Amino acid sequence: MDSHIRRIRSKYIVLLLILLALVGSATATITHLIQDPVKNVILDDDGYRVEIETYDNSVEELLNRYEITLGPGDEITPALDEPLQDNTEIKIVRAMPVTVEADGEKTVLHVTKGTVEEMLEKAGVELRKDDLVNYSLSDSVKPYDHIKVTRIDQEVLVEKEAIPYQIVTKKNEDLDEGVTKVVQEGQQGELERKLLVTYQDGVEIQRKLVSEEVTKDPVDRVVEKGTAKRVKTSRGDYVRYSKVRKMVATAYTAGYESTGKRPGDKYYGVTSSGRKAKPFHTIAAPPDIPIGTKVYIPELVQFWAKRGVSISGIFTVEDRGGAVKGNIIDIFMEDVGTTRSWGRRSVTVYFLK
Repeated sequence: MDSHIRRIRSKYIVLLLILLALVGSATATITHLIQDPVKNVILDDDGYRVEIETYDNSVEELLNRYEITLGPGDEITPALDEPLQDNTEIKIVRAMPVTVEADGEKTVLHVTKGTVEEMLEKAGVELRKDDLVNYSLSDSVKPYDHIKVTRIDQEVLVEKEAIPYQIVTKKNEDLDEGVTKVVQEGQQGELERKLLVTYQDGVEIQRKLVSEEVTKDPVDRVVEKGTAKRVKTSRGDYVRYSKVRKMVATAYTAGYESTGKRPGDKYYGVTSSGRKAKPFHTIAAPPDIPIGTKVYIPELVQFWAKRGVSISGIFTVEDRGGAVKGNIIDIFMEDVGTTRSWGRRSVTVYFLK
């Protein structure tokens, strides 16, 4: 009997607890409804508007309930911690990505608005006077704009170029033919050019000549070239000559048969130079060959060598003659016999210096 009564009492207690729980829950719900009345909220998410009835107390609670997230740079009003009121309007402005490229680096910005100039400032890019930008600085940015800064640098380069010297050759009659002598060493000059070089992002795109100036004049190299020709005499030495000429040689003597004068006459044997004629020494030449000119005639050396006489072959123009004209010379010999033996011959006359 007692156990049965205890079971009945336990059931009543359980029912009572359940009833109390239900009453408590209902009371809590009523309290919530009284303390947090429903609110009409307008949500504008980047132009997409919707009206919401909510019991949420803050902007953040509302966003969390509907799993609305904010990205980098997104702007929201009121702030997340602001309490919700009836007829609150929540406005979300979504940020757009804008890329700024300069100095080999890219920076992605998330902004809701702004100009190109403002984007450069946000990216920490400082423009210089000659730099180029692919947009106008006053342009408003748009989603996914790629702003590129091209750096323009300039420098002045100095180039130096050698100016070759000239070789000047002068004739020297005091030097033997074939002999050269350097009388002044040559020195290179110097040409200086200044170039304005322009670079785009470190790559050369243009070179412009600014100035060109000879900073050092070249000095000519002066070389003297011998023009004096030489001929070897019968005695083995060399004598210089200025020219050589083929002529016809006759012979004369101071004897009566040749001149009509006899020994003892005042002008016997006297040449036009006023000197006495000498064998192996004196010749008469046309007026175009000055008195005192020395010549070398190898044919006369050979002529006398055949007679056992060795001569130098060097003669001096000391006389003139009525028949000595044009290309004829007259050689003084010691006697009439030798004169006749010589006769008239073609000779080579070297005019000595």
